[in-house]
Amino acid sequence: MNRSVLFGMLSIALLLLLASTAMAQRQDAIWARNVAGATITMDGALNEPAWAAAEEIQIVYGQSAGLPTSGWRPEFQPEVIFDGTNATVKFLVDGNYLWVGFDIPDSSVGGIADWARWDGLLMNLRDRASANRPTPAVEYFYTWWYVNIDSLIVPGAPPRFIGRYGNFDDTTRTPEQRAAWDARTVVDGISNDDATPDVRWTVEMRFDVSLLGYNPSDPNGDVIEFNFSIWDGDWVFSGVPGRIASMRTWWQNPWGNADANNAGRVYVHPNVTINSGALPDFEPDVVLPNAIQMPEPQIDGVLNDAVWSQTEVYSFDIKWDDATVRNSYPGIGPYRSGQFQPELGGNPRPPVLNGGDATIKMFFREHYLYFAADVRDLLVQGTNEYDRRDGVRIIVGDRGATNDDNIMFMRALTASLDGTCQPVALDYLITMLDSSSTQYALALKPNTTCNNNTDVDEGFIVEMKIDLTYLGYPSNLGDKLLFFGVMLMDGDSFEDPLSDYGTRTWFFREHDGGPAVPWAVMNPEMLVGIGDKPLATLPNTIELLGNFPNPFNPNTTIRYSIPFAGNVEMSFFNVLGQEIASVNATSQAAGTHDLSFDARNLSSGIYFYKIRVNSPATGKSLDSNVAKMVLIR
Repeated sequence: MNRSVLFGMLSIALLLLLASTAMAQRQDAIWARNVAGATITMDGALNEPAWAAAEEIQIVYGQSAGLPTSGWRPEFQPEVIFDGTNATVKFLVDGNYLWVGFDIPDSSVGGIADWARWDGLLMNLRDRASANRPTPAVEYFYTWWYVNIDSLIVPGAPPRFIGRYGNFDDTTRTPEQRAAWDARTVVDGISNDDATPDVRWTVEMRFDVSLLGYNPSDPNGDVIEFNFSIWDGDWVFSGVPGRIASMRTWWQNPWGNADANNAGRVYVHPNVTINSGALPDFEPDVVLPNAIQMPEPQIDGVLNDAVWSQTEVYSFDIKWDDATVRNSYPGIGPYRSGQFQPELGGNPRPPVLNGGDATIKMFFREHYLYFAADVRDLLVQGTNEYDRRDGVRIIVGDRGATNDDNIMFMRALTASLDGTCQPVALDYLITMLDSSSTQYALALKPNTTCNNNTDVDEGFIVEMKIDLTYLGYPSNLGDKLLFFGVMLMDGDSFEDPLSDYGTRTWFFREHDGGPAVPWAVMNPEMLVGIGDKPLATLPNTIELLGNFPNPFNPNTTIRYSIPFAGNVEMSFFNVLGQEIASVNATSQAAGTHDLSFDARNLSSGIYFYKIRVNSPATGKSLDSNVAKMVLIR
């Protein structure tokens, strides 16, 4: 094949890939480009060239700013909207500083001391410098809320700083507070004066994120956990009560001091700059495989069906007080996942002798999500007390129902043992069992008793078949996105009640309120058990199943399947269509394989790869399509 033809094929492939990426583009993440030596003057003007090259989010009242948990609502009155929020928010990074620019058109700028009768920016950064997991929220509140400072309720007054690096009772700030967080605002109009309509207010703001454990200069990049809400109080100085309105619109989480809903992800990398051009794709946190070709498992609490033993099934562990397990979670999972031990009856918390320990497995088939928890527990107990329960909860986003914040309900599906040691469905699982084709089972493992402290148990198994059409999905699963979390409950009781404890350990999400969810995709092309398919039923094409991680530095693993045995040659190309590397693998059987690629000799950029398989026995050859990968150094 000549170079021009290959280049044309690669260009078409790139367009298709970009189109595919755009449809499934993550809405909980944004890049903050590095200013690469450009200068930003913090004056509230947003007129430097770097801001023109910055990535941005639109925040519009009445519209979601992005799945899964961006929303809006009126604050204190029935919805009276004369001048709804319609703002642009931009992101840049310079050294240790995250810069955020807000351009907020508004005909009534300002505020008073009463709750929610003001304009403001309520923000939250998660503190990775803390040893706590999940990491705590640090509040940043920049606002015309003049509680405790009535003297500032005058025309032209500026907003104030509240939070860790501001003061609630006055407007004084130390040099250290200003270095940690600072901002400047320009009002096109006059704040705190409704005699003449205003036009807009713009804010130029910077955060020293190194104080919270982030490192934007890390050669591997970093992900800053950040969310914000724009509070819009209108016409509080008009003297007309019927005109006064207040609303808030947010990205992922509206609150500054609460680790709730979700966390926005701001990606940073030294090589992603205002001059670097196309951005790397955001990969999903979780990819769930399709088990359509496998026999459907029986939901009986016994994981002896063939599908559960397949390596393609998505699997992870949940384990009490195990940082190694938690740190293996994808994305921001190591920071949003955590554990909690409640006090029982007001007693001090005793040592946890046998904390929660389970392996979770998941896949989908048709319009069902299959979920299994293999729980290892030396002391299994049944109870009706929440803080003492043994059980498993999966929390799944309902794509067909929204709450008062105009975000999807997160449905908690809980399986546990009641006070008589019988399996019991709790929370929204009760509704789904009654109103859909959802099924569940909880079974004790062999040599396990319940509420018997004289023996050593093995644990129990929870198995679910969740009907996603009852959670707002079409029968073809629509965009294939899934938002979920898993929580393991483990309670142990002893002869001495002061030794009793309960624990909760979770993957991303503890309950229907937070703290986060992974961005998960149900991939119809990632088949479970493809390596075990008879040759006659294998597809007659090569399937490229993606490379992980992507972006990568400098190694990545490419997964693919071939329909017949043979020698495999994988070729790699740059954006000009020039072959820059190849890797050969001989005598591969039909089925799924992984191939490792080392790109340490290549520079950052977009690359493509394709596969050819040749059968020495039959002389048959077959070429794959072209796939894309991104190298970031």
